[in-house]
Amino acid sequence: MTDQDWAYAVGILICAIIWVQIFFDYRKKLVRMMPSMQEAASRKEDFSSRISESEVNAHEILETIEDMRREIASLDDDRIKLQLQVNKKEMVLIPAGRFKMGSSQAGLDEEHPEHTVHLKAYYIDRYEVTNIQYKDFVDGAGHRAPANWRNRTFPEAQKAHHPVVEISWDDVRAYAEWSGKRLPTEAEWERAARGDPGHEYPWGKAASTEYANYENAEGKTTAVNKYASGKSEFGVWDLCGNVGEWVSDWYSPGYYKVSSEADPQGPESGRQRVIRGGGYQGNRMDVRAAARNFSMPSSYQSYIGFRCAMDVDES
Repeated sequence: MTDQDWAYAVGILICAIIWVQIFFDYRKKLVRMMPSMQEAASRKEDFSSRISESEVNAHEILETIEDMRREIASLDDDRIKLQLQVNKKEMVLIPAGRFKMGSSQAGLDEEHPEHTVHLKAYYIDRYEVTNIQYKDFVDGAGHRAPANWRNRTFPEAQKAHHPVVEISWDDVRAYAEWSGKRLPTEAEWERAARGDPGHEYPWGKAASTEYANYENAEGKTTAVNKYASGKSEFGVWDLCGNVGEWVSDWYSPGYYKVSSEADPQGPESGRQRVIRGGGYQGNRMDVRAAARNFSMPSSYQSYIGFRCAMDVDES
């Protein structure tokens, strides 16, 4: 064997030894890696199991939520049905008829001209909406509380049956919708106050603090059933005095010149909403049945409240 052959043999042997060493090193590393690979596979299987379990739980939760929503909707439907039955007992039916709206007194241009209006029959609340009634709405609908309340309730227990105040026009509209009612139109409010004869005040021609809470005679609101002698001929209480009342109409000083003769709804748009009736701080002119006032829909005062109306089911 030549020297060159020996060199080749030694080279092949060395390569073989190197590859054997590499092979054994790889086997050692593979053995060390196997637990990590097994652990990874185990963790993957665990995560997959958890994901599947979470998906099942999420599906069950969604089904529970949908069931609760359906139950809430059903309960609200039942509440509305009961509310409509209660509404008719708490409200006064104003029959269809004609009456004189507005006035011809000098200096009261926003009340001009006096004009005849025909209204279809409707219901109107016998009393102004009270604090205790409004609390049912605040609690039941989750609506914001009036500005003068504390901890979502009226601060003085003795005022439970006083009219709720410091609510905006948007607040009172929300209450009306929640209770299955609506706000009265300006014309509906005035007919309920004046009656067929067209009284100056709900009780007649002469102003008197014996019939209503105004001119700061009390210096604050009073219970809605205090002034029995001040009822209108239809039996509606406190239409004048105690608090002014939001109605549905936009305000326009010249609206009477263009209003419809039948069931007028007020202007189509505007910046202020109409307030009727005058509050406890008003004078004898403010609490006349024909007197008009107005305010921005977002405003609220300690002498402004409301009452609701409702359509008659003609069927």
